[in-house]
Amino acid sequence: MQGSYSYPLVIASLFIATIASYTTLDLVGRIATLGKTTYRSYWLIGGAIAMGLGVWSMHFVGMLSYSLPIPLGYDPAITFYSLLIAASVSYFALNLVTRRDLSFRRLMFSGVIMGLGIASMHYTGMAAMRMEPEIEYTMTILIASVIIAIVASIAALWMANALRGAQPGRLWLRRFGAALLMGLAITGMHYTGMAAAKFPADSICRAASDISASWLAVSVGGATLSILAITVVLSVLDARLESRTNRFVERLQHQATHDALTGLPNRTFLVERMEVAIASSSTGEKRFAVYFIDLDGFKAINDSFGHSSGDAVLKDLAQRLRSVVRKHDIVARFGGDEFILLVEDIPDIEAAAHIAEKVLASFRNDFELPGVRMPISPSIGISIYPRDGDNVDELLSRADAAMYEVKSSGRNNYRFYERSMNAATLRNITIQQSLVSAMKDGQFFLHYQPKFTCVDRIILGAEALLRWRHPELGMVSPVEFIPIAERSGQIIRVGQWVIEEVCRQLNAWQAEGLQIVRIAVNLSQIQLRSPSLVEDILGVTERYGIVPALLMFEITESVAMENAEETRKTVDKLKEAGFNLAIDDFGTGYSSLSHLQEFGVHQMKIDRAFVQTLAAGDKNGISIVSAIIGLAHALDMEVVAEGVETHAQLEMLQELRCDQTQGFLLAKPMLGADFIQLLNAPPGNHTDDIADHAANAASASMT
Repeated sequence: MQGSYSYPLVIASLFIATIASYTTLDLVGRIATLGKTTYRSYWLIGGAIAMGLGVWSMHFVGMLSYSLPIPLGYDPAITFYSLLIAASVSYFALNLVTRRDLSFRRLMFSGVIMGLGIASMHYTGMAAMRMEPEIEYTMTILIASVIIAIVASIAALWMANALRGAQPGRLWLRRFGAALLMGLAITGMHYTGMAAAKFPADSICRAASDISASWLAVSVGGATLSILAITVVLSVLDARLESRTNRFVERLQHQATHDALTGLPNRTFLVERMEVAIASSSTGEKRFAVYFIDLDGFKAINDSFGHSSGDAVLKDLAQRLRSVVRKHDIVARFGGDEFILLVEDIPDIEAAAHIAEKVLASFRNDFELPGVRMPISPSIGISIYPRDGDNVDELLSRADAAMYEVKSSGRNNYRFYERSMNAATLRNITIQQSLVSAMKDGQFFLHYQPKFTCVDRIILGAEALLRWRHPELGMVSPVEFIPIAERSGQIIRVGQWVIEEVCRQLNAWQAEGLQIVRIAVNLSQIQLRSPSLVEDILGVTERYGIVPALLMFEITESVAMENAEETRKTVDKLKEAGFNLAIDDFGTGYSSLSHLQEFGVHQMKIDRAFVQTLAAGDKNGISIVSAIIGLAHALDMEVVAEGVETHAQLEMLQELRCDQTQGFLLAKPMLGADFIQLLNAPPGNHTDDIADHAANAASASMT
C-alpha cells in the first residue's frame, strides 16, 4: 500500500521540531544557572514536558503529512506511552546536559540512551495505529533511523552544553542555528523511520475508531506550539528577572566592597586583594608596597566648613590618588580621612619612594572649598612585603606606625617602617583615641597661672592651662597631646572644651559673688579658619551668661602671620562681638608693622625666650625686649612678659616699663579653686588695683 506526503505538513513538522529544539536550548541555559534548588526541579520537570511534547507532536504532525487510502486513528494508551517515553527521555537529557561535569564518555552514553528513546517514541507511536497486518520494516533503513537519532542526540547534547555558557549578545542567533540543525536531524530521523515502514495492500487500522489522526495531529500540534511559546516567553521573562536580580546583587556586592562617597574600594576589598597578593607572592620573590595615607587636620574641615565640604575634598583627593598609580594598583579608602595604596611588583625601595613623592606632589595644589582655597597635606607611612611583614595585619599596622612617625616629625612627608617605631606609635594611637573620652569622662582639667602688674604685683588675671590625667598613661603633657589633637583634627573640639570650661567656672564664681577677672583662650590655626567660630563662642557665653568682655583670645604670632588677611577678618569679627585679642609668643614670627596695626589687638605677649636673656645681662636681649615694649606701647597695646623666673628679670622688666608679668617667680599654675581663693584673699595692697583692672584679662593657653 503506497502513501503520499503533504509537503506543507512536512515543513510544519520541521518548524515544530525547530521550535522544540530552540526551547530545549533556552531551557538548558536557564536551568544550568539555578544550581541544586527546588526551583531548578520545577523548571526541569516543566522543560521535560515541553520538550517531550514538542518531539512527540512533531511525530504526529509528520504522521499526518503521510496519507494512506484508508482511515487512520491511534490507540489512546499506546499513544500516551509514546508521549511518556518522549517526556522521560527529555527529562533525562535536560538533567544531564545542565550538569557541570559532562565528560566525553557521559556525553556518548547519554546520546545513545536519548537516541534510542526518541526512536522508541517514534516506533511506539507507529504501533499506536494497530495496523493489521502489522507494519513491515526494512531493517537497514530502520537501523539507519536509529543511528540518525543517536547521532542527532549526541550533537544536540553537545551543542546545548556548549551554548549554555555562551555570553549574551548574539546568543539567540547561535541558538537558532543550533535548533535548526537539531530540528533537521529529528525530522530526518522521523522520515527515515517512515521510509522504513511498509504497509501491505490489504492493511486496515484497527484504531481508526479511537483517536482521529487528523484531529490528534492538529490539536496536539496547536497545543504543543502554544506550550512551547509560553515556555520560551516564561524562560525569557525569568531570564530578564534573573538578569535584573544579578545586576542588583552585583550592585550590592559593589557597595559592600566600595566606598559610597568616593567610589574607591573599601577596607574589605583591600584586605582581600592584599591576601591575594601575599598568596601569589608566597615565595617572597615579588615585592609590593602598602602606603598608609592620613590627611593632616582633615577633621577640622568638617568641623569648620561642614561635612559637604569635607566630602568634596575626599572626592577630589580620590581622583588625585588614582592619577598617581597604575590602573591595576589599588587605591582604597580605609576609613574617614585614611587612604591605602596597594602597589604590586615594586622592584626596589627607590621605586616605592618615587611613588610616595608623586603622592606628595598631588597635594601641592590647594583644595577648593566654598570661598576659600584650603591647603591639605598628607602623612604617608610605607611598609614593604615581605620585608616588613608576611600578613595583612602586620603590613597595615606597620605602615600605620610609619605614618604616625611622619605626623610626629612634622607631617607632609613619608617614612618607611622601622622596627623602632612600634612603641612610640602605640602611645600616639592611644593618645589620639583617648581624646574624646578625655573630654567626656572628666580627664581634662584646667590649671590657672596668675598674671600680675609688673610694679606692685597686683593680680589682674590668670592663664588657664589645659591638663590631662589619663587613666593608664598618667599625666600627659600638652606638648605631647596638643600636636596629636591638631593632626587628627580634634583640636577644635578640645578648644571648645576649654572655652566651655572657662565659661562654666566664671559662671560658678559669679554665682558665688566672687571677684573675677578676664580669661582668654588660645586659638589654633584650625579654629581660626572655622567660619562659625564667633557664633560658636557667642553660643557658649550666652549659655553661661558671660559677657564677651570677660574673655580674651590669644593668637600666636606665627599663626597670625601665616594668613594675615584671613586672620584680620577673624580678629575683626571677634572684636565686633566684644572680645579682646592678644598676639602670643611675639618675637618668634615675622610680623610686619602694617599687619600689627591692622589687627588692632589689645595685648602683646613677649615670648619667654627673650625674657630669659634679661637675667644674663644680654645687651642684645635687653634691646630686643625694650624694642618690643616700645612698639607695643606705640600701637596702644598692653605688654605681658611670659616666663619670669628670677628677681633680676622682674627688675629689668620694671625698668623697661613692661605692663604685666607672669611666671614661676610670682605664682605657679594652680587649680581653679586655689586661684579664686588667692584672687579673693583678704584685702591687701593690691585690692584696689584689682577693682580698677577688673576688665583686664588672663590668657587661656593649651600649651
